[in-house]
Amino acid sequence: MSFKKQATVMIGNAVLGVFTCYLYLYFWIFVSMAAPIINLKAFLSLIISLTLFGVLNASLIGREQKMEWLYASFTYLGAIVLFVAIFWLF
Repeated sequence: MSFKKQATVMIGNAVLGVFTCYLYLYFWIFVSMAAPIINLKAFLSLIISLTLFGVLNASLIGREQKMEWLYASFTYLGAIVLFVAIFWLF
C-alpha cells in the first residue's frame, strides 16, 4: 500500500473514531434523555459507526490485507480511547 493511501486510511479512521464518540454522546443526550451513559439506545450509535468503519475500510483496503486492517483498527480504537481520556480528564 502506498504511503498516500495508508495516510488516507489512518486519517479517515481517526476522524471516524472521533465521530463515533460524538455520535454516542448525541444518542445518549438527545435520545436517551437522562438515562445512564451505558444503555441500549446509545449503543445503536456504535452499530452505525462500526458499519461505517467496515464500509470505509473495505472500500479503501480490501479484504486480503490483514496488516492494514490491524493498523486501521488500532487507529480507530486509539482515537476513541484518546477522546474518552481527554473527555474524562476535563
